[in-house]
Amino acid sequence: MRARGIFGIFVFLSLLAADDTLSTLLERHRADPTNANLCQQIGIAYTRLENLSEAEKFYREAIRLNPRFWAAHKNLGTVLWFLNRKEESEREFVAVTRELPADPVPHLYLGLAAYTRRDFANAKAQFEKAGALAFDNPEVLPGVFETYLATHDLSFPDKVMAKSIQDAATVVHLAGLFAQYGYAEQAYRAYSRATEIDPNSDETYIEFAEFASAHGNDEYALQVVSRGLEHLPESAALLFEQGILRALKGERSQAESSFAQAGRIKPEWSLPLLALGISHLEAGDATQAAGMFQKVCATDPKDARAQFLYATALSRESGTLSTETRTAAIAALRKAIAIDPHAARSHTLLGQLYLQTAKPDAAAVEWQTALKIDPQNSTALYQLGLLYRKQGKAAEADRLLQRFQRTKAKSRAEQESLVQILRVVPASHPPT
Repeated sequence: MRARGIFGIFVFLSLLAADDTLSTLLERHRADPTNANLCQQIGIAYTRLENLSEAEKFYREAIRLNPRFWAAHKNLGTVLWFLNRKEESEREFVAVTRELPADPVPHLYLGLAAYTRRDFANAKAQFEKAGALAFDNPEVLPGVFETYLATHDLSFPDKVMAKSIQDAATVVHLAGLFAQYGYAEQAYRAYSRATEIDPNSDETYIEFAEFASAHGNDEYALQVVSRGLEHLPESAALLFEQGILRALKGERSQAESSFAQAGRIKPEWSLPLLALGISHLEAGDATQAAGMFQKVCATDPKDARAQFLYATALSRESGTLSTETRTAAIAALRKAIAIDPHAARSHTLLGQLYLQTAKPDAAAVEWQTALKIDPQNSTALYQLGLLYRKQGKAAEADRLLQRFQRTKAKSRAEQESLVQILRVVPASHPPT
């Protein structure tokens, strides 16, 4: 929501004559300080200048002089809203509705306040009282739209989608809301419309493809990406998405081809190289994968994924790990954790490497940390359970191993989880 856009709609600027300047108003106020209407006009003048703190002072003064000056109450409520003092704003609008129950302005803001609290039933009731200010206002469209979806009422969303909205970004956002609330068919239609509105937006195709993949339809997701590539054949982001989808389908050689093309188009983008490294890792070529991950670590030392993947590749090299290799892997994991301390997988692998170096207490700390981040981390549950059993902590070991059994069926295969690390598009678009 663009604050200044909606703000300009509801402040009553018509009360201010075109030739009344702020300086003139302030001069008049000095001569007539008890004029509530003059204080209101000065507040509006400051509002137009986006000096909301000064506007608040004069609206409050107008209300002090005339407690039943409801236009000033509304303006004060609006200013407080955009000063991010939502509770104070809400109190002003509640007071107005008691005296002016048919006024749509306070109901709109009360609806927005309820929506912010995720109190969708109350938000819907307030938006209905606000009428056209809510339903015909593009500034609040997403909030009103979500409110109806959350209350399982498709009447407003259906009306919105029946209109010829020409903003692809808006339609994509609405499609995401449909998906969030389980309306898959409507989401498909909305995403499809968005690609028709703007056939040259790779982000739209990617979001559509990700939605289809999340619903188990990787084949259709690939078709969406292919349509995008017809319009944008040099889109590194679309080629990368194509590679991810092919990798999830087990089409390794085709996935590597897509990643390689993306890398050639955007050589400064690290994700395609990481993806190629994962493909080699899954194929059992840990040494070559480690080289690719190491290259990314060197060019982008703040990429926690690269550090984790480098350590993973080192830990999977054939034969018994040398002290030098294990030390390098531990160093990479420590870097990964320093960059992203909330990645459970890094703590889990570090615990395994600590155990290999005869540091069970350090290993236990890492696994405990991993489980605080991800209580269903099956590897950490199993490894820590076995360690506790070996240490004679039978009750704790049994508790962890029972949790492991419950989560084991739900856990992803390790190879798939590696691919999932890279499912960050469009949040990590290639550099422009």
